[in-house]
Amino acid sequence: MSRASRAINNISPLRVIVFTGTISMLIVIAGIAGFVITQKNLLETVEKKQACYLNLVDFRGELLEFEVVRNIESHNSSVHGKVAKESRVHVDALLLNYQKLVVEMQRAGLPPFPVLQATLRQWPAMLGEENLGLFMRELDKSIEQAKVASKEASVRLVVINEFFLFFILAVLLTLSITAGWILHNNYRQTLIPLAQLVGQLKLLNRNIPESIRDTAEEMKKDLTVSGHSSDIDQITVSIMKFCSDIDAKNKKLDEIYIRDEKTNLYNYRHFKEHLIIDIERAKRLNDKVSLAMIDIDHFKLYNDAHGHLAGDNALKMMADIISSQCRAYDVPSRFGGEEFALLFPKTDTEIARDIGERLRKIISEESFPHEEHQPVGELTVSIGIATFPDDALDWPTLISNADRALYKAKADGRNKVVMFSSMQTLDNQG
Repeated sequence: MSRASRAINNISPLRVIVFTGTISMLIVIAGIAGFVITQKNLLETVEKKQACYLNLVDFRGELLEFEVVRNIESHNSSVHGKVAKESRVHVDALLLNYQKLVVEMQRAGLPPFPVLQATLRQWPAMLGEENLGLFMRELDKSIEQAKVASKEASVRLVVINEFFLFFILAVLLTLSITAGWILHNNYRQTLIPLAQLVGQLKLLNRNIPESIRDTAEEMKKDLTVSGHSSDIDQITVSIMKFCSDIDAKNKKLDEIYIRDEKTNLYNYRHFKEHLIIDIERAKRLNDKVSLAMIDIDHFKLYNDAHGHLAGDNALKMMADIISSQCRAYDVPSRFGGEEFALLFPKTDTEIARDIGERLRKIISEESFPHEEHQPVGELTVSIGIATFPDDALDWPTLISNADRALYKAKADGRNKVVMFSSMQTLDNQG
């Protein structure tokens, strides 16, 4: 036996385990520190890019609203002076929002509008009929770039999480194999389950977020039915918790961006994005989209008399009723204040009216706290409904016409459902 072989045999197995364990722990600590810093930076990057993308979509909607309002006002010569003043205020507001977007895009690492920045001094001219098309094309490009950048940042976040999992796994494999080289007969209960764990982690797919949750569930199932050493039990539980934390963070980010805090309905941003998408889909498929605008009658009186907490509770109860009457593909949203928006994809006027009437009756029959003090002795809603393409040819006009029907319902005594098409019929008869 050589001197080197004798030296290796004389090394205490405990010393080898302690040494390799210490080195592995230092590597893990350094890896965790680097991972935490990297994950934090990536999360901030994802949030900035997603927020920038959503704000760009909102800004595009404001431009579309501006174009619609300008076209309508251009035909109303009787109030020309007031229109010019209001248009100037609208133009200034768009300029302020645009400047904020330029700064936000720079902070998010996104390229700004190179063609438009050179003409900020001629901003009102940029919103003219000839230049607005160029503006919208540049804005669409920036929205697409922001969307792609947001997706790429999210993919990078998943990749770094996956890399960290495999990094931890590699360290554990190294430690286990080194210790097993010395104590292989005593560590069979560690090496075999570790191989199973490797197989489960290989199933992770960064393009399928559900795979993280599925992997954690499989590890939990394997942990309960198989006999493991205490070391493997602790490792598996740690990785399961890590997967659960990632899944919880993903869900929390989704909920923050699409839910209203008070009512748990979809927020206005999510509603408008769905409305735009559904309108475009309906144009391609020659389909219909209906929109119901819902407003609580005399809600200001209720809020002033019983306080904001009671008002918030009534809003939550109202939202729960609205959600319970929706179909799986409907989009119930809080539009703002005491007003709700209910989007009906692939739905014509008659079906939307039936749903609106049923919803109005259920709310009228529901018992709300303090409703006996309301002017009619109960808490009710007024509903206005409009349908694309029968009542409007784009989404801003659809919202506007549904609102007009809502105002008509209130003017006619409240606690009513009014269809915009019926208003048009009355106007034609008149």
